[in-house]
Amino acid sequence: MSRVDRGVGIAAVLGAVLLAAAGWRLDPGTSKLPGPGFFPLLIAVAMGALGLWMLLRPGEGERSALPGSPRWNSLALALGSILGYAVVLQDLGYLLSTFALLGVQLRWVEKQGWRTSLATAFIASAVSLVLFRVFLKVPLPIGILPLPKGW
Repeated sequence: MSRVDRGVGIAAVLGAVLLAAAGWRLDPGTSKLPGPGFFPLLIAVAMGALGLWMLLRPGEGERSALPGSPRWNSLALALGSILGYAVVLQDLGYLLSTFALLGVQLRWVEKQGWRTSLATAFIASAVSLVLFRVFLKVPLPIGILPLPKGW
């Protein structure tokens, strides 16, 4: 097992413990009447199980991840783009911000082609906007693009 796998497993288990504590403070409710802490607890259980699986699985060959390798650059770009998304979400709005985030993630983090990245980002951001805003009535930041009446 590599040090990276071990570190990710430990971080996932510790994060799951923190998330479970936060979910428990929010009142998990019951399975018939879930409270605000129900889903954080479910996520914590899944995250903790996956973290334990990473720690306990039979080891694969030791793989070294050196600083400056493409893996670390992709991680830094992924985290930076998510931070940028949070910063510009209110000003640009949900649709443009999500399109930009997905475009960056697909093109430079996942190394997809331009057409695939842009098409997937466009379709995913548009479908998620319709799903959340129209069907689920979630108030999302509108931003600089005007949306159709009633959205």
